[in-house]
Amino acid sequence: MIIAMDARRPGLSTAKKHLLMFFAQGHHLAWADEPLFAEALYATENGVTLHDMDTADAVPIDDEALHATITDVIVRYSALSPADLRTLVQASLPWQLAQKPGGGTRIERAWLTDWFRRPDETDDPDDERPDRAERAEAEAYLAARGRP
Repeated sequence: MIIAMDARRPGLSTAKKHLLMFFAQGHHLAWADEPLFAEALYATENGVTLHDMDTADAVPIDDEALHATITDVIVRYSALSPADLRTLVQASLPWQLAQKPGGGTRIERAWLTDWFRRPDETDDPDDERPDRAERAEAEAYLAARGRP
């Protein structure tokens, strides 16, 4: 994940990479119903972190869908400042749930999936991406033609 992110946007700080990984994991869970990376995300007062990330042992990603998610996230979010990214992360329900007293700081994948599938994210009329109805129509068309 980090290798693919560095290839698309070199020079990002570790903190900004972690913030972008929050969005990458959330979007990928919502789109593909599977995690982009195995490491857990943890809420911090400065956004998020991955405690187990070791870039020395990182394996290059060779799956095109994973590259697409990373590219989409880089295009959509990397121009934002770290402060803006932190604000977006901290406004999210997954981050807030992980910050509740006694709940630990781990951001659960189910929380990310639900957050990134909510109508505000998937059906924004100002967003040029297809909304849920358009995606369902395209999927029905492809299924009728015998494509997965």
